[in-house]
Amino acid sequence: MASPGCLAAITAIPLVLGLAISAFTAVLDDGDTTSAPAHVKGIPDTLLDAYVRAAQALESAEPQCPGMRWQILAGIGKIESSLLAGHDISPSGDVSPPMIGPRLDGSGTGGNTTPHYDTDSGKWDSDTAYDRAVGPNQHLPSGWDTFGADGNGDGTKDPHNAYDSAAASARELCLSAGEGGVDFTDRDQLDTALFRYNRSRDYVSDVLAEIDTFDVQPPIADGGPGSAQGRKAVEWALQHLGKPYVWGGVGPDGFDCSGLTMKAWAAAGVDIPRVTTDQYQAGQRVDKDALQPGDLLFYDTGGPGPPPAHMTMYVGDGEMINAPSTGKNIRIDPVDSSYYSPKFMGAVRPGEL
Repeated sequence: MASPGCLAAITAIPLVLGLAISAFTAVLDDGDTTSAPAHVKGIPDTLLDAYVRAAQALESAEPQCPGMRWQILAGIGKIESSLLAGHDISPSGDVSPPMIGPRLDGSGTGGNTTPHYDTDSGKWDSDTAYDRAVGPNQHLPSGWDTFGADGNGDGTKDPHNAYDSAAASARELCLSAGEGGVDFTDRDQLDTALFRYNRSRDYVSDVLAEIDTFDVQPPIADGGPGSAQGRKAVEWALQHLGKPYVWGGVGPDGFDCSGLTMKAWAAAGVDIPRVTTDQYQAGQRVDKDALQPGDLLFYDTGGPGPPPAHMTMYVGDGEMINAPSTGKNIRIDPVDSSYYSPKFMGAVRPGEL
């Protein structure tokens, strides 16, 4: 396997590698399901917290359903309710106004061609003739008694509460499989579970696409004073996730590690040197436990020249964007990964923040 590397001060003419851009389906190689980001762009913080807690709670469920993660629940929420855009969410998870779907009278609205007659006497959907899907993840009233959950521990099961709705989705995806459970790290099993949730192949494809998007969309932590330039650099870099590593590359189709960071900081209005060893000498040194979005991390990964031979950019919440090596794509890695952490040399904050 090629070792990580970037254009260094002694490099020769760069080679352009014709690598196809491929999409990610997981942020971490080990399939981490327990990370709990505080903020993700496009998801209200309380709704994100509901998804994170619901995924974690499923770890102790019976039957065993390993691999549930917040990205799966957020993918459903994106398709079902646009992640509650236009609705307010209280700190306890109550949604206002309630999210109520179209009447399922078989008329074809929303793709529904099968009448779903009222099962809750209008309790959840205010419709005494037909059922309507309700809540952030759009549950049918007919299934709420089976899969409904008290996700926030207030003693009630309310589909119009974000925590309850998220917990119910996790439960339904798992329990509807029967005694065998579901391994959500298996793409085929996840696909089948989503089809049981909503028997539409188009729906499953749409949700899987949203899950994949969330899988490669890292959280951006709250930065400290003067982090606006760093955030802008991070936002620019994240637009290039999945593009190939190209030794000597500065875009737009591929980058090496220092090419990506140089162009990202240029987009934030800050000029930094081209090569890794020079970037290591430019800017303010910062401790690893004081990282802010946009800070550059440097590693002694070996190579023909002096270290550092590789670098990444911190994006927040313990994650970094990384253009790793030949044959790989730009991805998100944990700062404390088993490979990079022992090779860490130092961190630098470019510009005058």
